[in-house]
Amino acid sequence: MATHMLGRLVGNTGDPTNLSMVLNSSFAGRRGEFVRVRHREQEDGGASDVLARIVSISRSNVLYNSGLGQAVTELELLPGAHVTGEHIMGKLEAIGYRDTETGQIKMPRRALDPGAPVEPVDFQFLSAFYEFQEHSSLHIGNLVGYERGATAVPVYLDVNRLVTEHLAVLAMTGSGKSYTVGRIIERLVALNNGTVVVFDPHGEYGRALQGGRMHFNERPDELEDQRDRTVLPAICEAFTRLREAGAGVSIYSPQIASFRQKYAGANQELSLQFDHFEMDDLSEILPGLTEPQQRVLDVAIRYWIAHETTTPRDINRLRHYLGDGIEDVRQWDELSQAEAAALNGRSAAVASMKLSRVLQEAQSFYHSGLAGATDIYDMVGRPMDRRGRLVIVDLQGLSDTAKQVITALISSEILRAASSKTDRIRPCFIVYEEAHNFAPAGEPAVSHRIIKKIAGEGRKFGVGFAVVSQRPSKLDPDVTSQCNTLIAMRLRNPDDQRFIAKTSDMVSAADLEQLPGLSTGEALICGRSIPAPLLVRVGTKALIHGGESPEVLNVWGRFGG
Repeated sequence: MATHMLGRLVGNTGDPTNLSMVLNSSFAGRRGEFVRVRHREQEDGGASDVLARIVSISRSNVLYNSGLGQAVTELELLPGAHVTGEHIMGKLEAIGYRDTETGQIKMPRRALDPGAPVEPVDFQFLSAFYEFQEHSSLHIGNLVGYERGATAVPVYLDVNRLVTEHLAVLAMTGSGKSYTVGRIIERLVALNNGTVVVFDPHGEYGRALQGGRMHFNERPDELEDQRDRTVLPAICEAFTRLREAGAGVSIYSPQIASFRQKYAGANQELSLQFDHFEMDDLSEILPGLTEPQQRVLDVAIRYWIAHETTTPRDINRLRHYLGDGIEDVRQWDELSQAEAAALNGRSAAVASMKLSRVLQEAQSFYHSGLAGATDIYDMVGRPMDRRGRLVIVDLQGLSDTAKQVITALISSEILRAASSKTDRIRPCFIVYEEAHNFAPAGEPAVSHRIIKKIAGEGRKFGVGFAVVSQRPSKLDPDVTSQCNTLIAMRLRNPDDQRFIAKTSDMVSAADLEQLPGLSTGEALICGRSIPAPLLVRVGTKALIHGGESPEVLNVWGRFGG
């Protein structure tokens, strides 16, 4: 390892998150670069290397001070005099030192030594410092500044903590957040044989099976990263074998012809059971119902469930009881006189109309014309089923209410099956793309309550989730606060930055300052699935991703061309 000194610590060294150094030259260090400082925590103990990161650099020159005005042009130096006037300072944020007894990364509790040399680190030092457990982890990418060639430092995320302790991926549009999530989930499925369910509002993930066949990125042998060059063909092969075995990538979509065309009939059409909704959700599904209309709907649903004894129950029969069959409901002997008198035909008609509108928008509920209802056990699998699967629920083109209804019901079914005492599903990781539409802050959404429930209870039943959003400040903070891994990419909105700082104690002020300047594909990752906050260049996906913006000039072409 190179041991030449970059500079020395100066000033107050008591706060390891706010250290100052004077650099030997303007080329001695760069913002974002890792450095080390020798430190002894115990008086009778040995010295350790404290790893730190340069978070900012300031450079000034007394000869070019703005206060001098034009005087610098008239400055005369004696022959042979050498005056630079340079003043180069760096701000450091310590990451910690590795305790030799416990193996944990700890923050110094004793002040570092003023004047201590600040030295560079190389990839061997960083690789040894972080000690990633590759067999139980997922390679997300390489450390920024150490991302290429033989000196690349791979960064891994602990799979168990990532999946069960929830993930938040927050970034502005075009920064690569969906691509990052895609890299994570395809490795969870193909390399770790996991089950992942993605709610896909824009049909981006479904591109992998468009036309009814698998689509992979071409020519992995041209990739610069050796690990990706080796692993991506293995991921492609795993997906191919899993799909041949009836698992791998599967698409669930509404009962709409355009989805059948998109996937050449390889998709499975949703036929969800409306009676599996909790009654408390109905006011969210059908907003604006008056109290008499809610009462009519509630009675009709109770009657429907009591008299349609064969399951799954046909949703069209519920509409019948709100229309021509309302008289049958009135004669039900389980109704009180007050309930029967309240069954107003006009209220029933309004409730039926609103229910029909939602069902028409969603096109995803069971009726007698379908072969059977969607089985959550077929979708996710049971523990003895050793086939990994990526389940994509394509919601492209649906209304916000329809997307929320489908997401809420499938999520509820997953948690119900996962918490079963007799027949559990496989551990499952759910991805909510555009999560601010499914769990918004201060706004009603059908899916909001079940996502909060999974956030609080999912871990003990093996159900984890990722919330992915370009507007973090629009997300429910109760949901994001449960996410113990954070991947933050480029974010320039001050409200979004403040939201991250408020809801997560994993991000420092120096980390927040870096978010606006991150390049596409660069991410700040912190939390329990990674040893310490790190800036990472996210690697390449195996499956084709549909989130790229179109090249509009190529599409427009030339008139007459």
